Amino acid sequence: MTDLGLRFVRRPGPGGRAANLAALGATAVVALLVTFLIAGSLGLAHRSDRIGWRSSDKADPATAIGAIDLTDETVDGHPMIRLDLATLRPNELPPPPGLDHTPRPGEVFVSPEVAKHWSSLSKQYGVEKPAGVITDKGLSSPEEFIVIRGVDSLRPDDHPQYVSSWNDDVMDSRMLGLLIAVAFGIILVLFPILSLVGQAAGVAAKRREHRLAALRLAGATRTQVLWLSAVEQAVLGLAGAVIGLVGYTLLSPLIARIPLGGGRWYVHDITVSWWNVLVVLAAVPVLSVVSALIGLGRVSITPLGVVRGQTRKGISVLRLGLLLIGPIVLAYYGMQAALIPLLIGVGFAALAVRVIGPWAVQVIGKMLASLANGPVALLAGRRLADDPKAAFRPVAALVLSGFVTGFISVFMPPGKDDPTFHDLRIGVALLLALVFMTVAASTAAGAVGTALDQAAPARALRRSGVPLRVIERSARLAAVVPVVGVGLPVVGFGALCGLALSGGKVITQGSSGVLLLIGQVVAGLVLVAVAGAAGAPVLRKASAN
Repeated sequence: MTDLGLRFVRRPGPGGRAANLAALGATAVVALLVTFLIAGSLGLAHRSDRIGWRSSDKADPATAIGAIDLTDETVDGHPMIRLDLATLRPNELPPPPGLDHTPRPGEVFVSPEVAKHWSSLSKQYGVEKPAGVITDKGLSSPEEFIVIRGVDSLRPDDHPQYVSSWNDDVMDSRMLGLLIAVAFGIILVLFPILSLVGQAAGVAAKRREHRLAALRLAGATRTQVLWLSAVEQAVLGLAGAVIGLVGYTLLSPLIARIPLGGGRWYVHDITVSWWNVLVVLAAVPVLSVVSALIGLGRVSITPLGVVRGQTRKGISVLRLGLLLIGPIVLAYYGMQAALIPLLIGVGFAALAVRVIGPWAVQVIGKMLASLANGPVALLAGRRLADDPKAAFRPVAALVLSGFVTGFISVFMPPGKDDPTFHDLRIGVALLLALVFMTVAASTAAGAVGTALDQAAPARALRRSGVPLRVIERSARLAAVVPVVGVGLPVVGFGALCGLALSGGKVITQGSSGVLLLIGQVVAGLVLVAVAGAAGAPVLRKASAN
């Protein structure tokens, strides 16, 4: 079975090459996004390790070796931090990160950016030249403006921070806030990514179902069939993971230019570590295989049902109960809660969208078929009602992106001059970019998978005299209906969850929230239209024979 699985990868048969390429591309995008999320989170931790000592205030004034005081200043229009450092007692501890020695009274160390503007500061500090330039080991970013000045002492009225070491392991407050925001972002983008994994694994589900069902009827056991599918999907998943890692490595210099947390990144902060590579190379293929095996449960049990095209079991309306859990958890804890309960609330809300989506598609499909006044609507409605899971899968990431946009639209605190607000805007842009990449890859793969899924019914319809134009129009309608009928309510559900978290207050000021919602709707419709145009040639060719 292993050899046969490898043979199917090399020679996938009719329509298999397009399906494998679509699955490979989708898996590569998943690997790239997962690598970015892991490397970005670690990069924030690395930045905090270098500057965390500046936030240290753990020592007792009676036993502390030093005291520091932070002051915000400007130089040539650029915000700058001045850190006054006083050594309270002799010590042989290592100097602050990035400095070759602890500054003595009157000595000044500056970042490279401040060194370029020192002519504007030399009179203010009474020093013609700085004692040294802070290396990257003591800076948050290459663009950081900071002056570290040695002083004799600090007045108690200045409320200095007392430190027991210049290398205290303390989390920087700004980096900590960004890490919390990243945790929220990961939860919000997690389900679109998982949907993309499922899309990549099931892009040729119908082709694989019939092929494996034939093997079951020929005498293959359930274990053999599942192993064959696992081998085939694991190879595609591993290849996609490698491509994603290579793509991330090539894009690292561009990613490092994102001005988050006070400036651009050092490339070494977001460079992929060896264990990061191992995690991606293991996790992406495993998720792909699990998704593929879940989708093949019907083959392993009832191969005759696959060959005969039996309708799947209906979806229970009890799934609607899941819609209540997320908003209730968010409303109960509110914005002052610990991180874990909030992540659980957001996770349950996103899970509810993913689980209830197929049920909503089934209901809409039945209504469309019962109200149809022509063959296009009838064919589209029957397809949605007969296999709602397959109909929802290609647009699941797009629908979940609506939840993300709706949530964010009411949850963007104002304050344009606040660095935290700047980080938030950049973070929202990054989050939406990640979601859009996920949606684009999922929709593109879904277009190919849907075309291959519908090849056999479309071939039968063409042989019975149904015009190809009618078949293509029904396929486009079946793709648009879940987006409009499910996606738009999900946008409202995301906004409801945001309101639940904020205590019913719309925190966003101005028109940015409305623009986000309009942009989400327009982007969704454009993606569906482009995917339909891309899938039409595949459907036309696959149903021709």
